[in-house]
Amino acid sequence: MKNFKVGMIQIASKGDKDYNLKRMEELVDIACQKGADVVALPEMWNCPYQNSYFTKFKEQEGEESYELMKKLAKRYGIYLVGGSIPISDGDKIYNKSFVFNACGKEIFSYSKINLFDIEGFKESDTITGGKSLGVFQTEFANAGLLICYDSRFPELFQSLVNFGAEVIFMPSTFMIKTGKRFWELCNRARAMDTQCFLISPSIARDNELSKNAWAHSMITSPYGEVLLDMGEDEGVEVFSIEADLVKEARKNFPYKKSRENRSL
Repeated sequence: MKNFKVGMIQIASKGDKDYNLKRMEELVDIACQKGADVVALPEMWNCPYQNSYFTKFKEQEGEESYELMKKLAKRYGIYLVGGSIPISDGDKIYNKSFVFNACGKEIFSYSKINLFDIEGFKESDTITGGKSLGVFQTEFANAGLLICYDSRFPELFQSLVNFGAEVIFMPSTFMIKTGKRFWELCNRARAMDTQCFLISPSIARDNELSKNAWAHSMITSPYGEVLLDMGEDEGVEVFSIEADLVKEARKNFPYKKSRENRSL
């Protein structure tokens, strides 16, 4: 692993997909002007987090949102971790993330496994859960990818560590009610559990369709310390990831060795 700069995009999704695409492009441009090597988008960045919009804004793989992410990765020579968008496959819709390298080539994808079916809202009314997970390699780090409600399931994160993850991206759209209670807790716990950097871009809060979003895009250290909290408003932050912190945390607290030595 080596040092890199990650650009966090916190965007408020509107009821106009064309606007969302244009605004995302503007924010990615700002992140790249600030020197980002990797840019991370939030969950459902092109689509308000509502079942009706998942159906209305769904795309097949390779259509406009996908092509824009691919184009921006190549234009700026960055890795783009594409948050997630609603992707249709036959009669099913997936909450799916794509990762593109600096040549604009898709190198990884992940469909959200654990669907948010609590608090009077059922994501599964429209979305089908994914069935697999893994890591992708860059010259900066081995990276894992999970989405939002996956944060409640530490076994998924441990699997990513077993696969070699040093950094984990977790695009999200927590609601205000659950965000107040669990957002920071989940980020800090999963970062400490895995001894990875946890990079969690979120949808911004606004007075329209994203008025219930918790926001607070966050970067957490391998020690479980909050390094960046972007608050509620739309914006861009570029943050330097220091590779030595992963090695240091794993040396100081050798969880892997402890697991090998324990007897249950």
